[in-house]
Amino acid sequence: MPPRFEHIEFTKPPLRLGHTDAKEEKKKETCVAILEVTKEQVEGLRKKANEIPCQDVEMVSTRPYSRYEAIASHLSVSPPGYFGNTVLQTITSKCIHGDLLAKPLSYAAGKLREAIERMTDEYIRSALDFIASQKDVGALRCGLHNGAHTNPPNYLGNPNASIISWINLPFYGMDYGWGKPIYVGPALLNDDDGKTYIMSSPAADGSLIIALRLQTECMNSFKKFFYEDMP
Repeated sequence: MPPRFEHIEFTKPPLRLGHTDAKEEKKKETCVAILEVTKEQVEGLRKKANEIPCQDVEMVSTRPYSRYEAIASHLSVSPPGYFGNTVLQTITSKCIHGDLLAKPLSYAAGKLREAIERMTDEYIRSALDFIASQKDVGALRCGLHNGAHTNPPNYLGNPNASIISWINLPFYGMDYGWGKPIYVGPALLNDDDGKTYIMSSPAADGSLIIALRLQTECMNSFKKFFYEDMP
C-alpha cells in the first residue's frame, strides 16, 4: 500500500542558510553540557507556554502543554539563530526561526504538539509502507543512535536539534543491590550537535536535568539565552 502521508522525517535534515552541504559543520568541535532546571523554573515555563494562547498552529490545544513540551519549546529558541528543525523520532514539525522568536512560547509548544499528535496508528503504518517502498533503506537510518556508523547517511547537527524526553522513565526507582542511583543519563551523545535528552532529577523534587551536545562555539551563548529567558 502506498504511504498516506508526506513523511518528511525521512528526508535529509535542513542545512544552514547559504550552505549546500554539511561538511564544514561536521568538522566543528562539539562539547557536552548538563543543565539543571529547578521545579520553579519548570513550572514557570509551563505557565508561560499556557498563559498566552497562539492560534497560528494547525491544532488548537485542548489540554495544557506538558513539561516536555514547555522545556523543548524553550530549548528551541535558545540561542537565536540556532534552531532549524526539531526531530521527534519519526515525526518532524516545521516552523520558521523568526516566528519562534517573535511569537509567544505557546507557538513553539503548539508546533511540538502538532508533531506529537500526528503520531497515530495510521501514520506509523504509512511510515512502514514508505520504508517498504524504498529500494535502499540505508539513507533512512538517521536516528539518534547511529553511533555504530562511522559515516551516518544524514547529519543531524547545526541547524537541527533532536530532543528526547526521558522525564517519565523510572530510573531512580531501580535498586540493583547497592542503593538508589546517583545519576542516570545517556551513555552516548554521538558527535552530532543538537542531541538533547530531558530527564528527571535524582532529587525527585520536580526539577529536571538536560544533557545535550552542541558545537563548542555555541554552548556558552546557548546557556546564556537558556537561563536568561527563563521565567
